[in-house]
Parts: sequence; C-alpha cells; structure tokens
Amino acid sequence: MVKPVTITIRGPEDGRADAPSVDDLLGQIRDLVDVLRGVERATEANGKNELEWRVTDARMNSPISLELTPFGHGPADAILARIDRVERTTANGFRALRAGHAQPPFFNNETLGKARKMHARVLNGLTDTLLAFDVTVEAAPVVIDAPAARKVERAIEVATAAESAPYREFGSVEGYVTKPELDGHGRAILRFRARLGGAEVKAYASGDAFHQVEALRLSDVWHGVRVRVYGVIHYKSLGVIEVINATGMEVLDRDPLPGLDDIIDPNFSSGLTTEEFLRELRHDG
Repeated sequence: MVKPVTITIRGPEDGRADAPSVDDLLGQIRDLVDVLRGVERATEANGKNELEWRVTDARMNSPISLELTPFGHGPADAILARIDRVERTTANGFRALRAGHAQPPFFNNETLGKARKMHARVLNGLTDTLLAFDVTVEAAPVVIDAPAARKVERAIEVATAAESAPYREFGSVEGYVTKPELDGHGRAILRFRARLGGAEVKAYASGDAFHQVEALRLSDVWHGVRVRVYGVIHYKSLGVIEVINATGMEVLDRDPLPGLDDIIDPNFSSGLTTEEFLRELRHDG
C-alpha cells in the first residue's frame, strides 16, 4: 500500500488565514519534497533517489492541503519498504527538530537547511504547516508552528556558536611535508599538507620534534614525504586547524610508491606484438 504525505499550509493571521503567499506555499512544498529526497539518499546504500513524488490530491478549501504520493519502479515489496523507511525517518526528524535537536539522524546539512527554511517561513508569514503521514508511520500530524520554529532557531544558534568556538586537544595529524623553516625567533616550523582535506598546516616544533625537523633531508621536502605530527592541536573552529605545538614527529614513508616505469617490464613479451604474444600463449596452452 502506497503511503502519501499530506502537507497543510495556513497563511498569515491577518484575516486571510487560508491565503498564503505563492512563494510561501510553493516553498513549503518544494522544501518538503527536497527533505524526503535527501532522507532517501541518506538511508539507501547506493545513495540514489528512486522515488518520484507526485501531487495526487489538492484541497483548496480551509486551509490549503496537498497530497504527495511516492511512486517507484521495481519489486513492489522493495519499493514499499523504501517508502516506509523514508517517511518514518523524515517524520522522526521533524519530531526531533521540534524537540530542540540541532541535527536529526539522516538529515545532512543540505536536508537540514531545507527543513529549517520550512520552520523559518512560519515565523515570517505563515501561521503553521502540518505534515500528515500514514498512521502506520506516524499516528499524529507533525506540527510546524511558532514554538517549533523558535526551538529550531535556538538550536541553530547554539550549534553555530559551538562550531565557531576555538578549542584545542592533544593528538596527531598526518600529512605531506611542503616546507621546513625557522621563524624570526629561531623556532623550527614544519609546514605540511594534511592527508585529510588537503589544507596546509603549520606546526611549531619543540623538544624532540625540533631535532626531527632538523633531520629532514632535502629529498624529503622534494618528494613530500608523509609524516605524522604529534602535539597540542589548536583549532579555529570545529575541525579547522590553526596551528600545532608539535612535541614529536614520525616519518611514515621515505620510499615513494613504485611508478609506472617500475611496474612495466618492456621485455615482458620478448619483443613480440600483443597479437603474437597472445597467439604464443594459446599455442602453449
């Protein structure tokens, strides 16, 4: 059984409660479908969308409601299981947002942005928006109203503040050497390109790390040798490194991986062409 989702949109409380603006009406519908599609990609192993959402019913009386029904191709059981998974996860996500959670499961940043816009419209023109799922998915409609929108707004502020706050931790970072140098105070600095993300990282070396940076060979710099740097990592914000106070360094590989010339043997076929070599193989077999 295919399970539609009904979205009901109330306009502003200005005597025309059933008359949302065209932008708000279409925006709520479009963003809901984008949330459903985003959740589908996040919950499926192949990360692809296979469901197509169509408007199967529209009620223009008080208030405006549209029924969105998913359709898919393939075995019926698999499609129905996908629909149930997508709708259940979406309903749970909106419930979590109403409860003040900043990022529900399977709501990536893009999907979360669409859900937040649906809440923001309630504070800037709409009275509310109701999402009614099949009773086997969610018994009561999910209500996006002013209290829910304010909770989402506060959760965004808290999450943004946490992400932008600087912090530090002891750990290690791997990367590829780009430049060792001394600063104006005689401190050894190692610059390297982080293996994850590719950002250039600056590490001030002290103690053992100072002598390990001094011991780097010129060929290490030319070949961008891979290193692991230990110490106190200072972050500008979540995951963004400002500098490392390095206390140790480990060279992970000085020998580069073999190149194409190292792997290919020009005498492999003893001078025979590809056709001649294969013919010889078949003859020997």
